[in-house]
Parts: sequence; C-alpha cells; structure tokens
Amino acid sequence: MTNDPAASAKNLSVGMELFNAGKYAEVISFSSGSGDPALLLLAARSYTQTGEYATARQILSDLIRIMPSSSYLHSYLGLVLEHLDRNAAAEEYAAALILDAENKTALRGYAALLLEKEDFRGAIPSLRALVRLENNPDDIRRLMQTLTRAGEPDEAAALHIQNFGEDTFSHEYIDALYAQKSYQKAMSLSLRAWNTLKDTVYLRQSLEALSALDPAGAERAYRSALDSLEEAGIDDETVSQIRFSYILLEKLLGNYASAKYELGQLLKTTNDPVYRLLSAEIEARLGNDDAANSIYRELILGLCSDEDADVSLIDLVITRFSGFLLACRTKEEVAGIISIILSPYPVPVCLANIGRAYEAAGSLSQARDWFYRAYRADFISGGIAYAGFLRRSNDERECETTIRYMVMNAVRIADIERIASAVFNGGEEIWKNVRAKDLVIKRLARVTGKLSSNGREMLSAGYLYSALDALERQDHESCKWFCLAGIDVLPCYPAKIRVEDFIEVLSRMKGRALAERPVITGSEEEDKEKEEQSSDLSFLDQRETAVFLFLQEHREATEMDLRSVLETRRVAGIVNSLLAKLAENGMSVIEKRGVGERGEVYGYVGP
Repeated sequence: MTNDPAASAKNLSVGMELFNAGKYAEVISFSSGSGDPALLLLAARSYTQTGEYATARQILSDLIRIMPSSSYLHSYLGLVLEHLDRNAAAEEYAAALILDAENKTALRGYAALLLEKEDFRGAIPSLRALVRLENNPDDIRRLMQTLTRAGEPDEAAALHIQNFGEDTFSHEYIDALYAQKSYQKAMSLSLRAWNTLKDTVYLRQSLEALSALDPAGAERAYRSALDSLEEAGIDDETVSQIRFSYILLEKLLGNYASAKYELGQLLKTTNDPVYRLLSAEIEARLGNDDAANSIYRELILGLCSDEDADVSLIDLVITRFSGFLLACRTKEEVAGIISIILSPYPVPVCLANIGRAYEAAGSLSQARDWFYRAYRADFISGGIAYAGFLRRSNDERECETTIRYMVMNAVRIADIERIASAVFNGGEEIWKNVRAKDLVIKRLARVTGKLSSNGREMLSAGYLYSALDALERQDHESCKWFCLAGIDVLPCYPAKIRVEDFIEVLSRMKGRALAERPVITGSEEEDKEKEEQSSDLSFLDQRETAVFLFLQEHREATEMDLRSVLETRRVAGIVNSLLAKLAENGMSVIEKRGVGERGEVYGYVGP
C-alpha cells in the first residue's frame, strides 16, 4: 500500500465497494499490510461481520492508540466487546461519551448494558440524552420505566404528561402512577386501556390498583376477571401473574382455603419454587403443619441440589422454614433440625444458615465453627456472613482481618460491591470498625470508574462517614477532602445520601475551624510536581526506561509490541522489575490488563 493521498483514497473506495457488497474476506485480504487507518477500520468492521471479534478488538485497540480522541472508535470497540467482555464494552462506551456526549451509538449501548445489570440510576443520564436528541416515543417510555424502577415515579409521570398528555395511557405511565400511590387514576386509565385494547397487562394493572384502594372489592373483581379469562380461553404469563396477585390478596384477607385452591391451579402448570414456598406458608396458616413441613423440606432439598438455584431464594426459604419450626419447637431443637437438613450441602448459604440457627440458640462456639466453614467454602459469600457474626460477637479484630482478606482477594467488581454493601448497609454496621471501613473505601476507590451506581454511592457514603470521623477528631483538612471526594463520586439519583449531607458537614467544620489550609491546590503546581516525578527515572535501567517511555507515549502496549521495542523475548521479567522499582519509589502508573492474542497487555495510567 502507498502513502500517496490519491492512491489511499482509491484504495479506500475499492475497500468500501467490497465491504458494501458483503465481500468481507476480500476486504480483509485487500487491507492486509496496510497502515492506512481508514482501511484498518474497514478491516476491523469486516472481522466483526464475520464474527472474528478478538481480531477486530485488536485492530481497534491499535487504532485507538493512534487516535485516542476518536469517540467513534471507542464506541465501535464497545460494540465489538459486547461479544467478548460486556464490562469492558461499558468502559469503552463511557470513554466514547466523555469524548462526545452526543454519540448515539455509545448512548444506546451504554444504557442497554447498565439496564442489563439493573443499574437503573446509572442508565438515566444516557436515556435522557437520547430523548433530548431524538425524542423517540420508545426511548421516552424506556426512560419512564427506568425512572420508576429507580424510585423516581414523579418524574416519570411528568415526562409522560409532557410528551403524551395526561389522559393517554401506557404501561409505563400506569406503573408510575401506582408507584406514586395515585391508585384511583391508575385504575381509571388501566380500565379504559383494557376496554379499548384488551391487553391483559392493563387488566392486571387495574386489579392491582383496585386492591390498593378496596381489597374486599378487588377480591370480587379478581374472581370475575379470572372466570371471564377462562371462558375466553385466554391463558398467558400475564394471566398467571393476575392469579398470583389474587392469591396474595386472599392470603392478606385471611381467605386461606381460596388461596390454596387458586395456588393449586397455578402449580398444575409450573413448579415454580416461589409458588411452592407460598403453598407451604398457606398450609401452615390452615393448621396443616405436616403438609407445610413436607413442602418446606422438599423445597429446600430441591433447591440445595440445584447448582443453578438462586442463592437469595434458598436463603429466604430456609429463613421461612426456621420461622415455621420456631412456632412449635425450641431454638435448640430448630438448630439441630436445620443442621441435619443442610449439613449435606457444603455451600455458603447452607453453612451460614446452620451458623445462624446455632447463634439464635446461644451456642456461639458451634455457630462460629459453621460460619467459619462457610468462609472457607467461599471467601466472599461465606466471608460476609462470617464477618457479620464476628461483628455481632464483638470480635472486632477478627472481623477486620476477614474484611481485609476479602477486599485484598476480590477481583470481580460485583464481589467488591457485595463486600461494600455488607459493610455499609448491613445491620451489623461494620463501617463503625474504622479499619474495616477504610479498607473497603480504598478498594472501591481503586476501581471507581468501573463501579455501578450502587457501588459509587457506597463509596460516597464511606467518604461521608470518614468526613464525620475527621470532624470529630478536629482534622479539618481531611474532613474537607472526604466531603469533596464524596460529592465527586456521588451518582445520579442517589438512594440514601444527598449532596446536602456533605454540605451540612462542611458547614459544621467551617464553624469549628479556627484556621485552615485549602485542600485543592493550583493545577499548574500539581502538574509540575507530577511531571518532575515522572521525569526522574534515574532508578531504572536502560531497558526499563525504554518500556516506561513507550507506555507513557502509547498508553497501552502488548507483550509483542514491547518485544519489538526491546528486541528481546524477556519482556515479562523486564516489566516485573520495572513495576517493582516503580512501587519502591511510590509510583503506580503502570498496570497489567490481562492477556490477549499478542500476549500480556500493559497500560500506562499516569499523567
């Protein structure tokens, strides 16, 4: 390939013609050996079309090193990574949006990935931007649904009224009205929608709204609706949801025989564990203890034997079973029964529940043993349960040691956030253990850019607790820094804390401080200091310096890239030596990012 502009334009035209004709293999062959970014991008698109996502990823990553400010390249890499690493895809979409806030591909991809992870608060800004840019009705309804699920039904309802009018109906608007507790309007609109469209979702919504307004009247309406649907031969997932809502209403009203009958109808078509759990509870309410006991035991054994079972559901069933047993047995007897049933299943949820049973019975040494077994079985799930027990037992030192081990060894962002949730949101209030709290804050801070909205809010809460601690010990500079850091990471639509919480702490600090120094220094001075630190590489040898400067310039490189730079195959040893020397000098600017087709990937994260 030539560097002549006219020839490059002709080559690109030929490549585009082949690409538009669907001749992807020919595009790949034609662009082979080219250094033209446009042709390389065309090759990456062709590899994507043929499903060779890893190769497409490598080409796009190389292009981004050349053109790091290209929002399009970051968003296209995000599309490719959706097939390889969805977390990395979200990071690329975020990078694209930082460069161009109106990149619609990135907005849609980023919002979709966040919604997939049920990070509703995180998805709201992207969805709102799409609505502003395109005003598409489907996007508006998706934003409404997300706002309601994020706990902002007022804004969702206002959005509907603004775009569609107050008296029009949609599933999302009625859900928002219900969440607002505007039951009368929700019922009126959903009934009109049902009579107009005969959409069973609207029928379900109208019955749920009526249940909130008039439970006794709703009972008759549910019975009439189910009879009518049966006569019409309508039986779909929504009808099952209506029947389940009716069962819950009958249970609420104390009509257990009717609830049992309707539940039996549901269980004829599905063996859903949630239905079976409700069946056990209804049998217990009817006084059929043997039947309830049998259902509970069968359900527990079935769930514990299923490797794909929902752990939270297993925990709920065991908790309900324990409550059922306590109605007629002593705590010691319950602990023995729970131990016999669950001990054959050496998984954290079972081992921890045995520990809880013994703890409730006052047998703390046995409880500790079972909690520790849970910890050994899984240092995340079991460790959270063990740390909670230690905190309840006032063993602060071992609790801190357990938290330390978990945060040092957790790799997945979801696991790090689970640990943080146990510390900041758990009933044991582990955050009051200052060392444990600080360990979690530091771990969250190292991965701030990858955290969900919940994770960022927990980090923000950690900073708030630290600010309060600093205020109490009259460390005013630290108090200010923690407040500013907490505001910085606070997500859109926080669930529990607000910016005002930090402002209130800052106001108290300002009122107490006799004298203070600013914690935000001039950026020029800071940049100069960083530049001086980065330029002093006298502690590195020649090869290590070459690696450092190459990574500093290109931001990322593979093992194969560094082999070419160093003209040696001993890249791993040189990089490890470089990392050790940097650490000794307090510089954390180079990181390992995993292994790709071209070997280990290294990244530069410094200035």
